[in-house]
Amino acid sequence: MAKEFENFKLRPLPLPGMPELPTVRAILIAEFPYAVTIVDSVLEILGGRPNVYLRPTILLGAPGSGKTRFARRLTEELGAPYEIISCGGLSDSAVGGTARRWTSGEPSIAVMAVRRHKCAGPVVILDEIEKIGTSRHNGNVHDVLIGLFEKETSRRWHDPYLQAHCDLSHVSWLMTANSLEPIPAALRDRCRILRFPDPGADQLPLLAPRILERLYIEAGYDPRWATPLEGFELDALASVWTGGSIRPLERLVDGLRKAREADRRRQ
Repeated sequence: MAKEFENFKLRPLPLPGMPELPTVRAILIAEFPYAVTIVDSVLEILGGRPNVYLRPTILLGAPGSGKTRFARRLTEELGAPYEIISCGGLSDSAVGGTARRWTSGEPSIAVMAVRRHKCAGPVVILDEIEKIGTSRHNGNVHDVLIGLFEKETSRRWHDPYLQAHCDLSHVSWLMTANSLEPIPAALRDRCRILRFPDPGADQLPLLAPRILERLYIEAGYDPRWATPLEGFELDALASVWTGGSIRPLERLVDGLRKAREADRRRQ
């Protein structure tokens, strides 16, 4: 076995403990007020469990609906370590691993996540899983994922890099998709599919302040700089953004933030 994995043979790895789910729910609903049903659908299956584990789940929604950010924020609030992997051009060897006799040899993505976080139950987020279908390796990738999603096979997953069996049955798989059509039925059948909604115009007064606060933080400011939006500012946003993709709203709010800062500098 590769030297970097020697320590993992000596002791069992921990699993992510379960946080206070009502607190997680409140935080997520505040950030995603249009996705209450999704929040509840995900959290209800965690009730009563001692550790965080999500059965393979696909968040299906339109581009810009916020499903990738939701997947990340959900995992962060649950306190589970995670990896986000873009599926465009993803190969079977990247998912299932390659033998270390090759110069490009590496473990499967699940094993790498376990090693990186020293946790037996990380969450692997596969972003835009339908894009796997454009790869010339698509059949192999889907077959590998089916094996990783099945409890029986993931419990004794043979990793070609380690040349050993690994228990990956505690790894959670969370996926986003804009469409289900490119995803084989055999893979879909092994997943829970949740339809992620688009935000509506009525959610603007709740979404815009959250976006403004996040943009200030990302720009290196204290979040207290994100003072409440004035009525005329909300009216200006509402006159342009009428619901749908959050990306245009984020650009509008960022423009508003920059205008605020320009006004402050002139004062």
